[in-house]
Amino acid sequence: MPCAEGDRRRQLELLPPVIDAPQPAIRRGRCSDWAAVVALLQSARLPAEDLTSAAGLKIWVLEMQGELAGAVALEGTEPMGRLLRSLVVATVYQRRGFGQALLAQVENDARAEGVERLVLLTETAQPLFHRLGYEVIERTAVPESLRQSAEFRSLCPASAVCMAKQLSPRRG
Repeated sequence: MPCAEGDRRRQLELLPPVIDAPQPAIRRGRCSDWAAVVALLQSARLPAEDLTSAAGLKIWVLEMQGELAGAVALEGTEPMGRLLRSLVVATVYQRRGFGQALLAQVENDARAEGVERLVLLTETAQPLFHRLGYEVIERTAVPESLRQSAEFRSLCPASAVCMAKQLSPRRG
C-alpha cells in the first residue's frame, strides 16, 4: 500500500542524515603549518624545541577539512639512515589508521629518495612500530650523524627504545 505524502515526509525525517566522512590529505609541510605542528607536538608531549636546528628536517602533515590533524618528520640527510621523528595525530582523530597512513607516506617518499633505513626513538609506541615492521636495535648501530642529533643526545631519555626499519636493500 503506497504511503500518503505526509507519511512519506515523516519517514524521511526519521532517517539518519547521511554524513560524508572527511577524507584526509597527507602532504609535505609548509612554513604556514609550523605553529600548528609545534602545538600538536606539545599537546602530545613530544619534543619540538630543536626542530628549527634539526639537520635536513622534512615534515609531512595530515590535514582534515583544512585543519592540521597530524604530523611526522624525518631528520638527517644520509641515505644510510634518517631519524623518524614525532609521529603525532590529534586525539580526536586517533585510532582511525591516520598515523599508519602518515608513516606509510613518509616511508614511500624516503624509499623514493634512496633512503635505506629509518631509525626512531620511542618511549610509548614500541608495539605500534613493531607491528609496522620496525625492530629494536642497539643505539650503537645507528649512524653517528643521527646519534649526534638533539633527539639522541638530550631530548629522549636513555630509557627510550631505539628501533629501525630497512626500506631498501643495502648496496653491496
